[in-house]
Amino acid sequence: MTIDLGFAWLSLPEGGEVGIVDVPGHQDFIRNMLAGVGPVDAVLLVVALDEGVMPQTREHLAILRVLGVDRGVLALTKRDLVDEEWAALARADVGAALQATPLAGAPMIEVSATAKTGLNELVASLDSVLRTAGARRDVGRPRLGIDRAFTLTGFGTVVTGTLVDGALATGDEIEILPSGQRARIRGIQTHKRALDSASPGSRVALNLVGVEKDELERGMVVVRPGTLAPVSVVSARIEVLGSASDSITHDEAVKVHAGTAEVMARVSLLEGATLDPGDTGWAQLRLAAPLAVAVGDRFVIRRPSPPETLGGGAVADISGERMRRRGEAVAVLERRSAPTVASRLLAAFDVPRTLDEAAARGGLDAADRDAAARELIASGRAVRLADALLARDSFDALAVRVERTLAATHRRAPLRPGAPREEVRSSLDLPAKRFNALVERLAAEGRIAERGNTLALVTHVPTLSASQEAAWSRARDALGRAPLQPPSPASLESEYGLDRELVAALAERGDLIRIGTEAVFLPDAVARFADAVVTELAATGTITVARARDLTGSSRKHVLPLLGFLDDRGLTRRSGDDRILVLGPEQARERVATLIDRKKVAP
Repeated sequence: MTIDLGFAWLSLPEGGEVGIVDVPGHQDFIRNMLAGVGPVDAVLLVVALDEGVMPQTREHLAILRVLGVDRGVLALTKRDLVDEEWAALARADVGAALQATPLAGAPMIEVSATAKTGLNELVASLDSVLRTAGARRDVGRPRLGIDRAFTLTGFGTVVTGTLVDGALATGDEIEILPSGQRARIRGIQTHKRALDSASPGSRVALNLVGVEKDELERGMVVVRPGTLAPVSVVSARIEVLGSASDSITHDEAVKVHAGTAEVMARVSLLEGATLDPGDTGWAQLRLAAPLAVAVGDRFVIRRPSPPETLGGGAVADISGERMRRRGEAVAVLERRSAPTVASRLLAAFDVPRTLDEAAARGGLDAADRDAAARELIASGRAVRLADALLARDSFDALAVRVERTLAATHRRAPLRPGAPREEVRSSLDLPAKRFNALVERLAAEGRIAERGNTLALVTHVPTLSASQEAAWSRARDALGRAPLQPPSPASLESEYGLDRELVAALAERGDLIRIGTEAVFLPDAVARFADAVVTELAATGTITVARARDLTGSSRKHVLPLLGFLDDRGLTRRSGDDRILVLGPEQARERVATLIDRKKVAP
């Protein structure tokens, strides 16, 4: 009697080969059956005509439905042991058992191993059914659930399994999950033929270098390094079989079978305290040990004692986010398992993510991912932020957070031009390039303004109190008495109450021009100085610091920063100890007028 998995292959009449995983039929070995049946394209269900449908057959059918296996062939064996009347009764029994399953209407072929009858028809029927199976997807993330690990003399460690989601090649570095061990593929075989690479859907034997057989076990998964991470929490919509003996209760302990792995878990129901036979509902499975699964993987849950298959579902989310029993959590999961590719991808853009990250969360291949991304961007349902995309609703929520942060800063510090750029970025926990893209987009949409190293609401103007306005009036009179020999910033603070923050606010408002940290001028004074220098340069070609001082009635202390201001703005350039004019006189005067009239002049 078969008690564990067996493996073989069969050549089809029209060419090609099919791998066969033989699984135990007895109900005592359901766990072994589950380790082999997950990734199959079709099932060959064997029923002996002299015995008919057994209890374990019905459980196998329920498991196949949960796992999404919807095509197959019925082999009705031992035809030579029964007469036609008995065979007809057995066929009717099998037909009734299949009626409410995806295999209803599947071809039934009567065979006899001893008489060698029906075998050709059985193979032909298998060939026909397998031709209806779609090509296995390749998302560039190969996974092989280990169902056997052993040592071969002269080769070393070998693991076998069914390869899904991508290709593996000789020489590839691989990672074994959940342990995280690294190894290298020394050789690949399929059906005892050596290959350079294996494609998705193949039964594969991998000869590994760098890992010992004793370090491996059924349930581990071979992947490319960094492409998949083990998870301890899985969210899914669980279906409870109508044949289950009792409801699933919140926090009940169950066994989860996924791929070739088996692990204990606690069921956190999200829509009620129980999930009755025949019902479906959202839940989280809190796993006792990490599993290497991806979105879309199907799984089966069983009650450990007394042993019973309860149902299962397909993985909808592996983010590990804690879901409480409330409508918002269910709504999130509904979006992440939406029927259209674009909707599933959009659900993954609740925060900025790259296309690869979002596709992994949605279980999408590259072609579907790229087509859906183009659709989302074209329709405006997603926006690009540097290397990432973000759902428009999430983008708007992020924009509101920025606006509220800026509004709070303006209330707290009305004299400041805005909030420091890095302070806003830190509050959002965004990488610099994504934050810069966000700011650029918000500024383009007119929602915020960039002011040097600060960000502000577009309507924000530094606001002075009545006492500050009075202080500024007194200081303005002092600055006007000797415009090109003004009081120092320290004097403005000690004698007139203009501290550095107030000076910055006045400069932001356009009432002052700050040059460096030690010079403050009225805009008209800077304009007169610039006009005098440009006029002199237009006439003589050069000007010295001393000539600029004498020409404007200023002092060397003030002329130096003023000439530096003109240099920095591209009007003049140093040539030895002199300055020369870079622009034509009229163009230079226009540049000065633009600089003086600006609401903000960079220091």
